[in-house]
Amino acid sequence: MGATRQAEHRSNWPWLSLIPIGLGAWAPIYAGIRARRWSWILLGVLCCLVVIAGFVEANAGKHSGSHALAGGLLLFGWVAAIVTSFSIRPAYDRQMSSPLLEASEAARQRLAERRQALELARQDPSLAREMGIGRPDTPGAAAAGLVDVNNASVAALEQLPGVDDQLATRIVETRAQVGGFSSLEDLGAALDLDGDLVEGLREKVVFLPRERPSGR
Repeated sequence: MGATRQAEHRSNWPWLSLIPIGLGAWAPIYAGIRARRWSWILLGVLCCLVVIAGFVEANAGKHSGSHALAGGLLLFGWVAAIVTSFSIRPAYDRQMSSPLLEASEAARQRLAERRQALELARQDPSLAREMGIGRPDTPGAAAAGLVDVNNASVAALEQLPGVDDQLATRIVETRAQVGGFSSLEDLGAALDLDGDLVEGLREKVVFLPRERPSGR
């Protein structure tokens, strides 16, 4: 059963290396980048360089000897890429099927999205608010793992580290009185928050313009 399960999860990227005349020699590079294995990237780069040298020699050669060398380089780079790709596939499949690696990749993706959302909130607050950045309480919003202190609900604010129901309620009441907070430092000063709590919020909150209540 273990062999059957492993066969079911075999990756398909090695077949790219079969593209004629070495045009798929970059396949080991793809595997190396995905699995973060520099040795595979290096092997793929070497295969690509041999193929490129073959194309250069074929274009520059003016006699049969040059054409033979070009053909040999292309064939060698092509075969080397194929052998490398199918040789490293078992190790690639084992590594990529690791739950820890999948969790690590997902965490990296979330961190990258959060950094992008923070930058967008700084550069274009109106667009960020329209996208729903920092609004996990809004269906369909691109919250990006952030909470918009100026607009989010009490329940959303409670998701922040160190923020309980009582503090979340204080934040909502105070922001209504002062018209919103301009920064994390402003929030900390207005509510007299502990410095460690404030620092723990630094990469998790945004302060977008307050939403205007819809009038009748």
